[in-house]
Amino acid sequence: MSFIKHKFRAPHLGKYPMETVKRVDKPTTRIDEEKVPRVPLRGSFFSRPKFGDLGKRPQQERPRFITKYPLAAAMDDLMDGLVSFQDGDTAPEIAPGTDDPDEMAKHIKALSYFMDVDIVGICEIPDYAWYSHDGEGKEIIPDHKYAIVMVFDQGFETMEGASGDDWISGTQSYRAYLRGAEIGSVVANYIRRLGYGARCHSARKGEVLQIPLMLLAGLGEMSRIGELVLNPFIGPRSKTAVVTTNLPMTCDKPIDFGLQEFCSKCYKCARECPCGAIPFGDKIMFNGYEIWKPDVENCAKYRLTNQKGSSCGRCMKTCPLNKVVTEEGPLVQRIASWLGINARFLKPLMIPIAVKLDDWLGNGKRVPGQKWWLDLEYRDGKLAPPPAGVNNRDISPNKPNPKKHKVALYPREDLPPGDCKENFPVDRKKALKRAEEAALPENAP
Repeated sequence: MSFIKHKFRAPHLGKYPMETVKRVDKPTTRIDEEKVPRVPLRGSFFSRPKFGDLGKRPQQERPRFITKYPLAAAMDDLMDGLVSFQDGDTAPEIAPGTDDPDEMAKHIKALSYFMDVDIVGICEIPDYAWYSHDGEGKEIIPDHKYAIVMVFDQGFETMEGASGDDWISGTQSYRAYLRGAEIGSVVANYIRRLGYGARCHSARKGEVLQIPLMLLAGLGEMSRIGELVLNPFIGPRSKTAVVTTNLPMTCDKPIDFGLQEFCSKCYKCARECPCGAIPFGDKIMFNGYEIWKPDVENCAKYRLTNQKGSSCGRCMKTCPLNKVVTEEGPLVQRIASWLGINARFLKPLMIPIAVKLDDWLGNGKRVPGQKWWLDLEYRDGKLAPPPAGVNNRDISPNKPNPKKHKVALYPREDLPPGDCKENFPVDRKKALKRAEEAALPENAP
């Protein structure tokens, strides 16, 4: 791995040396494609609260859980305005010089880095990566072959000053989502002007599941955090935007940097999760995916109803792989990253030491000098210091892992229909029973 200055690297490579990471034919976690169902956006646990599926309080908090903080509210105004730019008419003629897939892949990557994307990858879109129904309940017919998956860093320095679930946490997510909506819309518009259909899929409006596309585009591996693909250079602290298109491009392969072994022996995110949503146990098969399946109901409820902050990203804040490993980062972290990616034979020895050392060094604690934001909350249209206070968490190195830890599972058959406009309450008892019956990958048919 080489930390050559970005200006001396080929334009399509970007500032992170993703080309040095091992590429594999299939993701490092099993995907039984024929068993992966298409799911409706209505079944998302950030869509369900709007209909009261998770109870009265999450329904009340859903419209304001991000915008109760003024900086996020300022971003939200712009996010609304960008939706109309995500799609549009395609030029009637194909531009010359756009028919070579290898060159077009390099061109689009170079364009993405020019537009200030942090990391980008390309993959073909399997049918299961399209939602079955959009947010209005309309059936989605897949119409594009390729996905350009753009990764945006949420900001290491600011995250260092935060607890992960205080008043800047939702804004950090929104900052990345805003950049994704803006840059993705420009890239999609540009491709349409070249004569190929293209559409941006943002956090505000999208028709694809971005997690499997990030995995297939070779941008990371599935982590213990669960529904999060972790990148070898920026760890878990990212958000994505996707541009789908029919522009012919050469695709990237999935990567393997040993994360499955690391996460199998590290429980720090689960230990530090404020709502117990991250599993301590083994991976299971869920909807055709091999995954450390989180309790998305508990996660969503906490993020929506967090009274001492806006949303939550505590799993990202406390992960041992949440580091800076560019040439600007500490030498020790750069060496550790290089060993983790290239000296795979050392992992059985390195992982237990690395996790304990991470705690011993206090990584995951707040760094007071990095706090720059104001702790304010909108209440009845007025800004004031948050009446409930501010989450001021650090880490709990001596907290034992629980002997029994339950998560609730909601497979496709337990989700509301895609066009459902009525209340569809969750059945948590049934969901906990589903978890007891979940098959380990080695026992799955």
